[in-house]
Amino acid sequence: MIINYVLGQAGSGKSTFISKEFPKDDNIIFNVGEVLRSTFSCLKKKQAEKNVWSFANPLVYSMFKHCCKVGREFDTPVVTDGLPRNSKQLMVTHRYLTTWSHKTDVVVYVSCLHINREEQIKRITERNGSIDEYQLDRIEQSRADLDGTLQALSLLRESSSKHKIDYKINWYAQHDGAFHLERSL
Repeated sequence: MIINYVLGQAGSGKSTFISKEFPKDDNIIFNVGEVLRSTFSCLKKKQAEKNVWSFANPLVYSMFKHCCKVGREFDTPVVTDGLPRNSKQLMVTHRYLTTWSHKTDVVVYVSCLHINREEQIKRITERNGSIDEYQLDRIEQSRADLDGTLQALSLLRESSSKHKIDYKINWYAQHDGAFHLERSL
């Protein structure tokens, strides 16, 4: 079973990377933000512009599990956009994969997209037309979340002999509008 996590800060180009690297006809694409925004669009004005709904995690985890089951059944890789977003979500998905993997080998390819803070602010400003305190807070949170996820991922890789999950990590930088592989583990 192959799973692809595409990680990056808000505005780092995760969806663009996925559309270029993972053809929809060959992969199960699980875009968490798209699912949640579509499902709960009626709550947008009731949440004071929050991008995360506290009640969403059970739905997201359930859908992730279902995507994995379907991917295994049809021998189709799963690609996630927006999961795991932080170290807690990484650990929840890891626990699921370790209990599930006794039935199959699992390889998780992690594509880490990194942009500097100035570029991130520029992209979010271009996307939203302006930037306010909420977006600035979201930028800082997305950067901290990515750092925490990568630290937790490093620990999981070090302990990989204790479980059947093989994490392979690729770091990408963006130059001239394209993603370039910088290093791999």
